[in-house]
Amino acid sequence: MAERWRIGKGKRVCFASGEEIAPGESFYSALVEDGDDFQRRDYAADAWKDVDKSVLFSYWKNKPLPEKDGPAKRKIDYDRLLVLFDDLAGAPEPRRKLIRYVLALILSRRRILRLDATRRTPEGEALVVFDRRAPGSVEIDAPEATAEQLAEVEAALAGLFDYDMAAEG
Repeated sequence: MAERWRIGKGKRVCFASGEEIAPGESFYSALVEDGDDFQRRDYAADAWKDVDKSVLFSYWKNKPLPEKDGPAKRKIDYDRLLVLFDDLAGAPEPRRKLIRYVLALILSRRRILRLDATRRTPEGEALVVFDRRAPGSVEIDAPEATAEQLAEVEAALAGLFDYDMAAEG
């Protein structure tokens, strides 16, 4: 199962043209479903206008990091995680529900969403989170999952977004 979550890091190569995206240039990244897997595709800003967005699961604009001496410290772009969180709303598939649940926990931990309560429902437990972008709270069912499955999803999200979530604390 862990291998199906392996998403390659952004290669800074435009999927449409095959040309390298220069450092300092803005570009777009997209997730495309391929069976049970996701593929990440990067697009140069000038190629983005011609992309058929209806086939994309999710996408976001990357802001270029300033050039520095030595490795740059990367931070999680929580706006991207919120886009994925929104895209998964109402998803009936168990793996998507699990991803949304883990995203809610991550975003609550970082105080992007506010965890208001946990609630017992006929289906099991649910998180109640307040999203300041929406009117009122959002209820997210807690899918049945092992601790290992939860850790795999968190690792998959870190791989999708090229970040170390544990380092963010």
